Amino acid sequence: MQLLNPCRLPVVDAFIRCYAKPLNELFPDCDTTITFSPLTEQDNQYRDIIVRLNKTIYLSDKEIGALGLTDPELFAAIAHELGHILYHTHPWAYDAEERADGLAAELGLGTQMINVIEKIIYCRRFRHITSALVKRIQYLSHLA
Repeated sequence: MQLLNPCRLPVVDAFIRCYAKPLNELFPDCDTTITFSPLTEQDNQYRDIIVRLNKTIYLSDKEIGALGLTDPELFAAIAHELGHILYHTHPWAYDAEERADGLAAELGLGTQMINVIEKIIYCRRFRHITSALVKRIQYLSHLA
């Protein structure tokens, strides 16, 4: 697996330094290239924090700051999005979010992923998915 950060996002550089080797150990036969890119305000009409499109992960500095994510929490969110790519999850699969969360937990970021989900719940912007977010916290709590 190759993780590319052409825009030199500092948090992504730090993530790659810390987690590229463990990820390659978990997925030794993976020949996927994953790219990271900033999500600009003009391209972010839904105010996403982090979003994945095919094999590119986009990060919104503005929304990350508004949510108050720490770097370790952002590492967990990045690992979650990588989980979707590496496990080939589909949005309609009932366990897609749990599988993606599971990668964060495997990398030792389970508690940080719980913190991210709690911050998403407390911001009240995504009220329509609160019960699903609570279920994800319960799932992650059993992995810790």
